[in-house]
Amino acid sequence: MDTDEIKPGMKGYGRTVFSGKQIESFDIEVLGVLKNWEAKNDMILIKMSGGPLEKTGIIAGMSGSPVYIDDKLIGAVSHGWSYSKDAIAGVTPIRAMIDVMEMDSRNRKNLAAKANRIWSTSLNTQDTNVIAKLESYGLLHKYEFHENTDTREPFIFNLVPIQTPLIVSGFSNESLTKISPLFGRVGRFSLHSSNGEYGSPEDLVNFMPGSSIAVEIIRGDLSVSAVGTLTYRDGNDILAFGHPIIQIGNTDMPMATAEVHTILASQASSTKMASPGKIIGRITQDRRSAIAGKIGEYTQMLPCQVKIQGSLNIEYNFEVVQDRILTPILVQMAIENAILTTEKTVGEKSMMIKLDIGIADREEPISIENKYFDSGPSWLPIYNVIEPITILLNNEFKTAKIESINLVADISEHNNVAFIDNIKVSNKWVSPGEEVLMNISVKQYARSYASIPLTIKIPDDVAPGSSIQVIVCDAMNSKMLEMTSAPGSFLPSSFEQLIHHLENEEHNSNIIVKLRLNKKGLTYMGEDFPSLPNSFLSIMSLSNQSGVTPLRSEIVKRIPTEWFINGKQTINLFVDNKS
Repeated sequence: MDTDEIKPGMKGYGRTVFSGKQIESFDIEVLGVLKNWEAKNDMILIKMSGGPLEKTGIIAGMSGSPVYIDDKLIGAVSHGWSYSKDAIAGVTPIRAMIDVMEMDSRNRKNLAAKANRIWSTSLNTQDTNVIAKLESYGLLHKYEFHENTDTREPFIFNLVPIQTPLIVSGFSNESLTKISPLFGRVGRFSLHSSNGEYGSPEDLVNFMPGSSIAVEIIRGDLSVSAVGTLTYRDGNDILAFGHPIIQIGNTDMPMATAEVHTILASQASSTKMASPGKIIGRITQDRRSAIAGKIGEYTQMLPCQVKIQGSLNIEYNFEVVQDRILTPILVQMAIENAILTTEKTVGEKSMMIKLDIGIADREEPISIENKYFDSGPSWLPIYNVIEPITILLNNEFKTAKIESINLVADISEHNNVAFIDNIKVSNKWVSPGEEVLMNISVKQYARSYASIPLTIKIPDDVAPGSSIQVIVCDAMNSKMLEMTSAPGSFLPSSFEQLIHHLENEEHNSNIIVKLRLNKKGLTYMGEDFPSLPNSFLSIMSLSNQSGVTPLRSEIVKRIPTEWFINGKQTINLFVDNKS
């Protein structure tokens, strides 16, 4: 039934699950229709009654509950008011939801996720009867203007998508708080989640409009699922929720049945306490008006393994949805949670991370290893794990399908930071080909100084009268210097070059010694060409094509240590004119 056929006072019924898997009916009465609620979309306002609704009001998890008038489907319960004593809801019209089902995902652009909406419009644009009814329930609020303001009084509805219960298992509250902005209006509840089993055909006989449905985002030792209600089923095609989960557009997430254990009544927002069941299909659209999917088609999730070695040795195995935007966020959430629930959250921590990323059509995994130190509860080193995943999924060269993520985090509660305190050389005046003895003084935290000897050889072709800058620094300072002297080296021109950059990131336990010479070169298409002849350098510098950037010649030595190196020291050497 279209919204044009719906009139205030019409009565009908809705269907949802209040307990277990049994679908029950509740009564509805139409209060009115908000025309053009959002661009090209109407919103049907109804008052619900029956079952536990008199006590609970709108229940989180009812999103998607189908509503019928004269046995014709008009839409899905989707919006509501917080702290309202009456079960008054907004219904997303079924025509808007069917548009999602019919959407050709290949020819549609993803819609950006939006924050909760609060709707406002001018008083004279809506039916006065609808306005009067909303005022009688205390659900309409007028803006107050100063005197002599020449404008019509607008009003505002605090009408927002009904909370979607996010059923979680294995997660700490700190980890969940970080993803609240992503999932918007979701209620977080710790319940046992899905075991990942797949449903058989006989399980779906009673899976019909009004049944509870779960969308799995993470599953395994750590699990997260969003729970709502099935609105419409046409064979194996389904519509649910009446509003988005995240509004990410084209997606690929497992769809499962769900069972309601009880309803938690609350003045703020009553909630269905539910658990996901067997996987029966997949969700392929997450749009403004609904989520859509297909029964019997299954999605391949990304297997992840996280091993924590420290005060406790624990292994976590889980899977996350494969998505350019969601995958890095969910992996970060899971890894942070694994560490936070296993190790201490406050105080100094040292961590050695080894990350292996399996890529389709590539025999060997991309392997990244580094050492980090964190002095607080932030676990900033986890960003360094997520960055390579994000880069691979969003690279400009080819579609990279990640097949596995394996992380080993070796954590110590000791401070292993060492600062580069001072450098000394045996001679500041040098000759071409001469060997110079350098002594690097390193101060360990709360410990004595350590002395590291190093012999550096002056290049044979260094120009008399020139100077050589010697820099001894940590990995971060080294990267900053390279970005200044050779920015082109950070712009890979192929997928394999990108992987090379990821795998050869400077190690934080290295002391890096740089001899910066006054011999110039250039970087072309991501490759370094040092010590070019002046004639060729002039030609390339004046090149009429992009991809050519300056490069300063330098000699680099790395000294591996057992510490997390911090700091930078510099000294200048002078080449004797007589030489």
